[in-house]
Amino acid sequence: MKTTKISVIAGLAIGVLTSGATMTVHAQEAKEECSLRIATGPASGVYTQLARDIQKVCGKAASVCQVPSTGGLQNLMLLSASEADIGFVQVDVLQQMAKEGDQNIQELQAVMPMHANLLHVITKTDGSVVGANKWNPMSGEQLVYRKFSDLKGAKVATVGSAQALGQALERQLGYGMGFVLANTDDEAIKMLQSNQVQAVFTTGGWPYPSVSRHASTSGLMLAEYDLSPQTPLTTTKRNYTNLGAYNYRFLSAPNLLVTRPFKPTGEKGKQVAALQNCIASHMDELQEGQYHAAWKEVRNVGDTLGITRYGKSDVTKATVRTATR
Repeated sequence: MKTTKISVIAGLAIGVLTSGATMTVHAQEAKEECSLRIATGPASGVYTQLARDIQKVCGKAASVCQVPSTGGLQNLMLLSASEADIGFVQVDVLQQMAKEGDQNIQELQAVMPMHANLLHVITKTDGSVVGANKWNPMSGEQLVYRKFSDLKGAKVATVGSAQALGQALERQLGYGMGFVLANTDDEAIKMLQSNQVQAVFTTGGWPYPSVSRHASTSGLMLAEYDLSPQTPLTTTKRNYTNLGAYNYRFLSAPNLLVTRPFKPTGEKGKQVAALQNCIASHMDELQEGQYHAAWKEVRNVGDTLGITRYGKSDVTKATVRTATR
């Protein structure tokens, strides 16, 4: 299936408008007294947990308050609309949206690198019925999707940043996948269970709560990524014992904490610099303390993956200390 540039942009715009109908309300919910508004994600997501860690460790340096969202794609919209000051985004989604021409997104700068988001491909253990005639319940074929390469012609529910990632993979592979936007992971799973789709694409850091909460008796499983990734994407092996996934290969996309291009001498710019320095200088605490496991993935706090870096904070010591982990 070929997707034109116009249709891709339209699809992303419609999806963001649909899933982000409450974007302004969310932004207004952010505490006005905080120094920086940070665009995160769903309440149970990893972005949200990392923001809590940042506030706990660096709240005295620069207090942050969360602006909830559906994930990295909507975070870009929040930053572009000045409804957030900093936020978490996937590098591939940032590059894609900047390339399409939003100047506000093009001008975003990297505060520091973060963990990688895994593409979780959720399917049904007993397979999905495809090609069924609605007048004949016994028609159709039961297909089990165990690998990503099995998804040719499949209908997929996408959540958050997986919307942009799914369309990018379709352009690359030409699998003929059809996408349906789901506002939440729960909504996507309901679509899968009711046979509206054959797979769910959702992205998040490991372990992703929306995946790890499903029991082995749920009738759900993870499909392993069995293709070669294109830069900046890589593959990562992880375990989800609850779904019987041991050393499974996942497509992974690096994340960044990004900021609007504030003037270094301005109040917001000073707060971003203070937060940047605080996170870098407390990386050992974040990686070794009782914080989210995603912090352990940060190897070099100065490596912003080709995205223009904000400011000139002193990260040399932290870089050397974490690079050998």
